[in-house]
Amino acid sequence: MQAKCIQVGMGLLLMCVMTACGSSESKGGPGPVVDDDAGVSEGPDAGTPDAGAPDAGPVDAGADGGVVEAGPPCEKTHGVCAGAKRARVDGAYESVCTALSYGADYEGAETRCDGLDNDCDGVTDPSSTSRVAALGFSVHGGLVSSLRTETGVWVAVLDSASEARILRLDSNLVLQGSSGVPYPWTRTGGAAALPRSARLVRTQEGPALYYATTEGALPPLRAYLVPLDGEGAPRTDGGGALVEYPVLDRELDSSASFVAASPTGERVVVLWRAGSEQAPPRQVMGKVTDARGQVLVAPKVLFESASGGTPYPASVLWLRNGEVLVAMGEAQSGVAQEVVRVRRLDESLEQVGEERVFTASESPMPLLVERGEAAGAPLVSPVLVLRGREAPDFRNRIQVTGSLFEGGMPTTWTEEPEGFVPWYGAYGGDGVVRLSWLSKVYDQEEGGAARFWGRLWAQEPGVAAVERTPALEPMRLTAEAQWVLMEKVAPRRMAAMYMVSTDEGLFLDAVRYCTQ
Repeated sequence: MQAKCIQVGMGLLLMCVMTACGSSESKGGPGPVVDDDAGVSEGPDAGTPDAGAPDAGPVDAGADGGVVEAGPPCEKTHGVCAGAKRARVDGAYESVCTALSYGADYEGAETRCDGLDNDCDGVTDPSSTSRVAALGFSVHGGLVSSLRTETGVWVAVLDSASEARILRLDSNLVLQGSSGVPYPWTRTGGAAALPRSARLVRTQEGPALYYATTEGALPPLRAYLVPLDGEGAPRTDGGGALVEYPVLDRELDSSASFVAASPTGERVVVLWRAGSEQAPPRQVMGKVTDARGQVLVAPKVLFESASGGTPYPASVLWLRNGEVLVAMGEAQSGVAQEVVRVRRLDESLEQVGEERVFTASESPMPLLVERGEAAGAPLVSPVLVLRGREAPDFRNRIQVTGSLFEGGMPTTWTEEPEGFVPWYGAYGGDGVVRLSWLSKVYDQEEGGAARFWGRLWAQEPGVAAVERTPALEPMRLTAEAQWVLMEKVAPRRMAAMYMVSTDEGLFLDAVRYCTQ
């Protein structure tokens, strides 16, 4: 509304009435203003505003309940604060503008992920970075895992020779506490081994840590499932002993292993590679247990190379229709290509239908991602993410293949600069897949030592990649920094977690950013 004043008769008496006028059409625009950089004119010469002019100002927040004019310009001029004039509060204009002046979309610090510059600093929906925890040593991607919880995110880190750590983060990716899962040799005093693989899974009994150990690169391969309480600590029995269910005990095997829980959490499938060059044949093996490690499907061969190649398990999902989806690679000595096979298995780990076969460059890093029910039927929702290089430039690319069992072909999402290698993670949910990766390069210091650098990127379907590196300079990395963990931490908020190297040591860092 606008105060419109006219002179009555020959005296000085003014009559003021209220007239309606247009309002700002911008989303969440600042409080109503008038188009007068010098302020609002008063008195009989103020004139009549044009039709559709902005409102004169917000309602006085004081006790008089009257209508006021907008005051002088506010301090902030970017984003939702553009053009804002000071509101009158208790008879006086705000000395420092607040949301009364800037409008309902103003925030002192942005939280909304609404596509607006809410705090008026010139940056729309900025990312936030947190240094989560120091790491005991440089860990490869098989020794870290994340799991979304009601209050934030848990991260399992196997960066110690004595225990696995469960880090509890809130939804802002700030560390709230941690718990330790001691390894068997720590509890019993037996022969020590080394952690080889880890995964947080959700079973019908609650969250659990799967972890596997080997004697370095040598057998035996042993794996365990440890149920966790609400604080991420291992559960104990009536006598106070840690509850731990053995899953694998393979005296001749030593490979990395992969695990997935069924949608109901009643079953757990484990994949690993058996055999070696010295002890053939080399095979991809599988096994199914219940949530307490009881065998439901005994170890069986899932794949054996017919051409003398080296097969290996790469990724596994348990689909909503009860089938198990596996991705397996096959490398050939002296050949700069690999074959990636995607197979459907029933609950007994027997093959269902025809497999999909993809020819990729070496180290294709196959990753299966479940996009969820919003993406369609159980055989439609999973996608395969691969890394590849193609002639003539042989630059590294990240490719995504949907419609896996309807003839879908790889689609390139991003292409790296020459000499850079992407090491990625993925999140599936809400019917889409989202990617984040470290774009990594190395050079050599004096003396020939390798030095690694990288930048963090993220990408969503149909849009260009966005850099999420916390600073202008690239991050210092280690050789093992070949992973990114991703979780959705709030509506339209994603988290990307990764390892960095600094003069002070190794750290787990995290970036929280807005999505579309």
